[in-house]
Amino acid sequence: MKRNYLAEYAKNSKIILRVTIIGIVANIVLVALKLTLGLIFDNLSVLSDALHSATDLFTSLFIIVAVFISKPKRDKKHNYGHEKIEPLFILFFALAIAGAGALLAWQGIKGIISPKASEFNWYLVSVTIVSLCIKEALFWYGMHYAKKTKSEMLKADAWHSRSDSLSSVAVLIGLVCSFFISTNIAESIAVLVVSIMIAKIAFDIFRPAVNQLIDKAASEEVCNKINDIAITAEGVDAIDSLRTRVFGNSIYVDIVIAVDGDLHVDKANEISRAVHDSLESEEDLRIKHCVVSIVPSEKK
Repeated sequence: MKRNYLAEYAKNSKIILRVTIIGIVANIVLVALKLTLGLIFDNLSVLSDALHSATDLFTSLFIIVAVFISKPKRDKKHNYGHEKIEPLFILFFALAIAGAGALLAWQGIKGIISPKASEFNWYLVSVTIVSLCIKEALFWYGMHYAKKTKSEMLKADAWHSRSDSLSSVAVLIGLVCSFFISTNIAESIAVLVVSIMIAKIAFDIFRPAVNQLIDKAASEEVCNKINDIAITAEGVDAIDSLRTRVFGNSIYVDIVIAVDGDLHVDKANEISRAVHDSLESEEDLRIKHCVVSIVPSEKK
């Protein structure tokens, strides 16, 4: 049975929107809590953590916009649909995460060079623990549905939540250490370490998005599976060539099969159609469009 790509996209879009809206509500609560307590107790680390959570709100809003404008249905000006908008937004996520990491690194360096007095505060510790737990829960929640929908955009947003939870870890370390020492030096060191981890996350998000934009070929595993499906089709003597390119979270395939040169054109076309339908119906491959060309087999 041929895969209904548009229906599948509509179903996944609803899931992505639901997950994103839940994240927005959670982030609004977290930003309000951290901003309020950070201002009351004049704590820069908690205020910066609130700023980091605020960036999640903006990226979540971008996801909602992307879902509505990156529909796979083609039009006269976009014959292959609009799905490359998704990796463009993922690039934005990577840059946003990298920016948050750079900000944390700068704060960490300043804190190490010029440590300031710091006092232990249970209110700040409590809100940081709550933030850490919620952001980590949002990470696992987002990753679960990112795998289910195979959405790189949702995956990137989940990693953005993870970067925020790492930021909260750094803040928590500093707040706890202030119980033993009266400066923020431990917090600054932790912030610097976390900023490096966040930079790694940003790079891991950035790289696959670039690969999608420059039409990188599908993995060797996927290409081997395409070959196996095509060569086992009745009437196919050999695979003459195979080209693939990643397009958003799906794949485009151009394959040339060799068939008996003495076959009637209708029979050859029937074989081509069978290969086409077999490939596009394979859900694990996520092939959006497949072009099957025919050449005559070499005479023995």
